[in-house]
Amino acid sequence: MSSGTAQPAVYDELQRANRRATRVLLGASVFLAAVMVWIIAGWFLREAALDPMVALPITGLGTAVGLGGTYLAYRGGPSLALRAAKARPAPREAYPQLHNVFDEVCVSAGISGTKPKLYVVDDPAPNAFATGLKLEDSHVAVTTGLVEQLPRYELRAVLAHEVAHILNDDIKAVTVAVATAGLVALLADVLVRSMWFGGGGRSRSSRNDGAGAAQVIFLVLGLLAVVLAPLAAQMIRFAVSRQREYLADATAADLLRDPQSMVNALRRLEADKTEITKFEVATAHLWFEEPNETKGKDRAAKMARRFATHPTINDRIERLARLNAGTVRLDAPLPPPSRGRDPHLPPRDQQQRPGQTGLGLPGLGLPGMPPGPNPPPPPPPR
Repeated sequence: MSSGTAQPAVYDELQRANRRATRVLLGASVFLAAVMVWIIAGWFLREAALDPMVALPITGLGTAVGLGGTYLAYRGGPSLALRAAKARPAPREAYPQLHNVFDEVCVSAGISGTKPKLYVVDDPAPNAFATGLKLEDSHVAVTTGLVEQLPRYELRAVLAHEVAHILNDDIKAVTVAVATAGLVALLADVLVRSMWFGGGGRSRSSRNDGAGAAQVIFLVLGLLAVVLAPLAAQMIRFAVSRQREYLADATAADLLRDPQSMVNALRRLEADKTEITKFEVATAHLWFEEPNETKGKDRAAKMARRFATHPTINDRIERLARLNAGTVRLDAPLPPPSRGRDPHLPPRDQQQRPGQTGLGLPGLGLPGMPPGPNPPPPPPPR
């Protein structure tokens, strides 16, 4: 690895730690769903005075319906994201420079043979997202604002971030978290309706048997589950999403050996105030930058960020800077935005790659140097 990025062992450990955290969070989410099923079954058996031969099939059927809906959400999430953003295919003949940059990223990632499909979203805000549960069915969508504004190396960094989501199976992990949170919310709704409409049968006779205290405890547990389980599932979902954003940033910087361009892209998007319009709340977790991110330092803003799908841009920048200490400048001047011209493929002999010193002589076409004046003609022969 070049000296411009952290050592491989650092990235490997970061990836392992992130994946361990994701497995723990997803396991906790599934556990919540199982607890909800157990409470619903107990309610039917104890409070609704249903025979076990009736209560258990009802609970099983409801759980199966919930799992079926979760699976459909899992399978349909990718196409939902493209439809919600009104994304359209980006043919190579219409976007040749975008495809060239994307080809570079795919070669660096080792997936040039099976590349994600490129899509474009007509929106002036610079942003992007990836979707798809398998590499061969994956898609990367970029907004027109991203294509038009970001210089070449920053665009490449954003595209690498989205490819990293696909390589790291982030979309699967986050989709499972989203679907499981939906299942927990559905089970909570079933429990509420059961408690509201079916709380009669055994409760009166149980009081006569001296079991009122047990009923109260069960009722309190049910109410706590109704209120807290969906909230906890959502917080787990957001935590999974935030962890995967950190991992994708680091993976992209590692793939390209260019953390500075990733930091520059994040800084540019943080400074941009254009709000994206082509998104749905259900797919906000997929975007490179969280749509309509809550900003500010007051207590309300801090509380809102606990339910954010992304870490703040500044947190992501600081994480990359720590990971690449001494090689990333947070005050480096940003290249000017392209503003509609084709920014992505200037002549290669005029591009300064990250880490180059730009040493060379004007006029010789060396990397990192602008073309200089033509050399004077040789003197005439005597």
